[in-house]
Amino acid sequence: MSGLPEGRIVRTFSRMGTLQVEARNILKWFEDHDDGNQWIVVLGLPPNIIERLDNDPHTSLGGVTYRFQWEQTTGLIKVVSSHIHEGVTRQFANFVTSKLVGMGIPLWFGATTYRFSAGKGKQGDDVFVPPSRCLLTVGWPTLVIETGFSESLPRLRQDAFKWFADSNGEVRFVILVKVRSQTFFYEKWYLAPPNAPRPFTRAYTDMPCSQVPNTPPLITQPVPVQQPYCASEVRVTLSAVAGQPNLVVGAPMVFPFVALYDRLPAPGENDIFLQQTDFECMSEVLLLL
Repeated sequence: MSGLPEGRIVRTFSRMGTLQVEARNILKWFEDHDDGNQWIVVLGLPPNIIERLDNDPHTSLGGVTYRFQWEQTTGLIKVVSSHIHEGVTRQFANFVTSKLVGMGIPLWFGATTYRFSAGKGKQGDDVFVPPSRCLLTVGWPTLVIETGFSESLPRLRQDAFKWFADSNGEVRFVILVKVRSQTFFYEKWYLAPPNAPRPFTRAYTDMPCSQVPNTPPLITQPVPVQQPYCASEVRVTLSAVAGQPNLVVGAPMVFPFVALYDRLPAPGENDIFLQQTDFECMSEVLLLL
């Protein structure tokens, strides 16, 4: 449970009512603050409570929206602490979906639980699973979105590493969205190629990052050889002047089709580019929430 903010809440489970109070307190905090802790660590969770937190998200915490992950008897709850949290996640997903719709291939799956192994599971804020991974059951997503406030970023990065590790690299992209006051930060994380130098240097990182498109490895990688890195960043700063466009730095953000859809593109199918105007439109919609 590394990377959590100093203000994280740690409780040994006694009853659901206690967790509900803690979750409501976090919500109340964010009514008056634009940053802070949104995490509850719960020790000693019995199996029936794990199942309830995983399968009954609408009532388990008294109507508070959350994401849940666990390992053995330790749970980690991320309280979705404002409409902006869900809005920024949904807008990013919507814009990727709109690009797919334009190619006639819309398929997007929302937040769901992935059980990595016995006694371990995790929910993302949103995921994309291509059809080739849905033949019998829903397989690993190629893209995962994780969203949080500024203090949550170190933990979100740990979650990105976890997605790569537990999927053996079948997860190709993890998008981390950091919300801070009037600014939104989007980080796109990849795994380095297995033949990349160790340790993975910034000079080497800059080489694939400068390529368009920069395609992540299309093969699985066991944990010992994995080296996650941030392949691109986009920052959106909301304008303080009415009628002026929001400032976007770092666009476009590119998703190579072959890595996202797990197959080569057919005629009319292309890599997905989220351009500066796309991020401007996303932020304009968020202002209306």
